Amino acid sequence: MPFLSFGSKKGKVRKMLESDQIGQVVEEAAKDKKIREALFELLQDSNPGIVGDALLTITMVMENNPDVIRPHFTEETVKKLLSLSESRNPYVRENSMVLLYRLAKDMPEVARKYWPLFKSEAERVLKEGDANQKGFMMVLIGELGMKELGGLVEDFVNVEDKVILPFEGKKWVKLGDIARETLEKLV
Repeated sequence: MPFLSFGSKKGKVRKMLESDQIGQVVEEAAKDKKIREALFELLQDSNPGIVGDALLTITMVMENNPDVIRPHFTEETVKKLLSLSESRNPYVRENSMVLLYRLAKDMPEVARKYWPLFKSEAERVLKEGDANQKGFMMVLIGELGMKELGGLVEDFVNVEDKVILPFEGKKWVKLGDIARETLEKLV
């Protein structure tokens, strides 16, 4: 092992994720900023399995050690997470949704910092997204307390389309039910 470690640890972290060592990466990320940086770098990886694993690992680090991960949430990171929540790959999409939800729930100060970004993305998705994306965005709107988007959410109250979201109790749920639940949170 070299005396001083310079540069990115992206290759090391990638190999660990490929070897199913997520627990080890979580432990090391809690102590090593370069490991955490590598996880965020891997969100750009061409292999969706690696991207999904990086998202899952970041979520686990955030749950165990929110203070070490908080500084890594930049505007660029949040934009990337929002775009990954629309991925065609279900593993990437679901892990991104879970991470964004945890971010909104556990680090509301970070979400508030990027409020305009969340707001514009929520408006776009509610107009252009597919049913699952719209359902997820309504969950996020409710969690973030984005009252100014209540009017857009109301448009979905009578929608019968069912969605599958990666959250407890959100499998095969009507968009209308999610809209009503969101509106209750916005009161």
